[in-house]
Amino acid sequence: MKKRILLLLMMISQIFLLQTTEKNLELLQTEITPPQEQSSQITDAQLVPLDPPTGNVRPIAEFEQMEGVLIGYPLGIPIEFVALMSVDTTVYTIVSQSFYAQCQSYFETNGVNLNNVEFIIAETDSYWTTDYGPWFIAHDNQVEIVDFTYDRPRPFDNVIPGVIANYWDVPYYFMNMLHNGGNFMCDGNSVAASTNYIYEENTNLTITQIHDYVQSYLGIDNYHVTIDPLGAYIQHINCWGKFLDVDKILIGQVPITDERYADYEFVADYFAAQTSAWGNHYQVFRVYAPGGTPTTPYTNSLILNNRVYVPTTGSQWDDEALDVYGQAMPGYEIVSVYSTGWLNTDGLRCRTYGMADRNMLYIEHYPLLGELEVQEQYSIQADIISYGNAYIYPESLLVSYQINDSDFVSVNMISQGGDTYSADIPGQVPGTSVKYYIHAADANGKSANHPFIGAADPHDFTVAYPPLPPELIIDPDSIHIELSQNQIAVSQLKLSNGGELELHFNISEFLQWLELDCSGGTITGGDSIIIALEFDTNGLGAGEYSGVIAISDNWEENLVPVTLTVTGLGNNEVVGNAIGWLSCYPNPFNPETTISFSVTQSSVFATLEIFNIKGQKVKTLMECQVSAGDFNCIWKGRDDNDKRVSSGTYIARLKLDGEETATRKIMLLK
Repeated sequence: MKKRILLLLMMISQIFLLQTTEKNLELLQTEITPPQEQSSQITDAQLVPLDPPTGNVRPIAEFEQMEGVLIGYPLGIPIEFVALMSVDTTVYTIVSQSFYAQCQSYFETNGVNLNNVEFIIAETDSYWTTDYGPWFIAHDNQVEIVDFTYDRPRPFDNVIPGVIANYWDVPYYFMNMLHNGGNFMCDGNSVAASTNYIYEENTNLTITQIHDYVQSYLGIDNYHVTIDPLGAYIQHINCWGKFLDVDKILIGQVPITDERYADYEFVADYFAAQTSAWGNHYQVFRVYAPGGTPTTPYTNSLILNNRVYVPTTGSQWDDEALDVYGQAMPGYEIVSVYSTGWLNTDGLRCRTYGMADRNMLYIEHYPLLGELEVQEQYSIQADIISYGNAYIYPESLLVSYQINDSDFVSVNMISQGGDTYSADIPGQVPGTSVKYYIHAADANGKSANHPFIGAADPHDFTVAYPPLPPELIIDPDSIHIELSQNQIAVSQLKLSNGGELELHFNISEFLQWLELDCSGGTITGGDSIIIALEFDTNGLGAGEYSGVIAISDNWEENLVPVTLTVTGLGNNEVVGNAIGWLSCYPNPFNPETTISFSVTQSSVFATLEIFNIKGQKVKTLMECQVSAGDFNCIWKGRDDNDKRVSSGTYIARLKLDGEETATRKIMLLK
């Protein structure tokens, strides 16, 4: 990372102030009192809304190719900075006719390269070109301009987007809503963000209408509108946040003792949880910006092609902020722009504005990221379009890829028809790290990479190891149950595993005394399912019966041994010493059945309950102390919440003193 320090020995240059007229001095002084101005009424004439563009529309992000930068005169930035930018980029300078000569002389005197300056003659109210400047869109692969009503009472500023549209001779659209560029950032795809001030100032519009506006005019499908953690009057998102790339965002940070700390952490966590246009979660970078004096307006930076200009003030946090940009944007030149005139609510991006490249060479590509399965090859596909309608050199269309830490290898992209091209990265073994970027060049002298900076910060993915075959865990691994003749009981079989399994059950035909509540199912990774097993001894003589449940999964067949021991007691014979008999009539039934039983001992605690076939309790019919005798309980097919249960098979279970048990199978009909 390269760092360049621009030294400015003035707030807005004492020398410059001496050269300005009294009118200019008054103008600059009023610029620094926006809280008063914010409450003023916007009195300039409202433009007539123009229908939104039709066809393919996308917003152009500030980190895309720029042909220049827009500034206003009188300046709000160091003249040394203007001179630096003019070395290799066009500086579009808005200046009134009455100050044009003064501006030209001032630039020439201070080393500004006038060959790279274009003067746009127009009146302005302020130098905040980002706030009132045009919003650039790519409409059917041409750069065009969208305007809005500037939410400050500055009539000259408000018409600047139309002035630039005329100057450039590009199509112009006006959406009739209050907004400003300082409270808007986008990713160059279909995602944008603002603070909820956009809702507060457009009280004549519903939230739906606001989102419809940005969708129809700007192509924004996902508009993140969030709180303003800065807590200042201005409520501009660029005072605390900034898109650095499609999947990178910079968020300010304050000390934990700051009352705004929770709000800053909220917005950082919010964006970290969101999905970018590339399908991955945002990489959130934090820059320490506690405010105070000296100011720390670090998110209010200017990205201009392969450079990032960061406002610095001599604060102890300046170097740390520059380092954060270097870590977040490898390959870019990080340039410090020093001034004591930067505010905590105002910096470089407020006072300068990137002008989208009308001859942009645009690469649209949705990258391969994260972990990918083993494949024979990895297809890299992109649409490559010259907005300047220039010839694209086929030999320049390259996918350069790096395997682990080896050198980059380049392969030519092949036309797939129209603007679409593709190339293949050979298949790799599991565990391999693959990094790649796309390059293109055209006859206009434009070249482009995807991602923007190319080899210094390429896309990357890892070839994943195939998942191990999931292991089916069966609990219990064998089942034995003992029942009297004509008795029914429900047992459970728990199946779980560490990966996805499809299961199929098969019971030997001679196991007529066993039923399952399902024939198969799927277990997702880390989950489990419970299978209910119903044992029915009706028609069986005393003795031991055995068989297996065959459980077929994705990988093998698992056998679960099952045995049933039947004692020689009939339905109306005494079970143990206390239960005489248990019966249900009618059975099947609808709407109710009588459950009868006898108790042979006195002073026992009887519990009569109804269970479904999965062993889940449905209804408690009796819980009390009883003496020897016969008892009748009516079940009306309702659960403990007095809700009607579904038709099917249920189990009536009688327990005495919590130990001796008798069960009967009953069926509720529709």
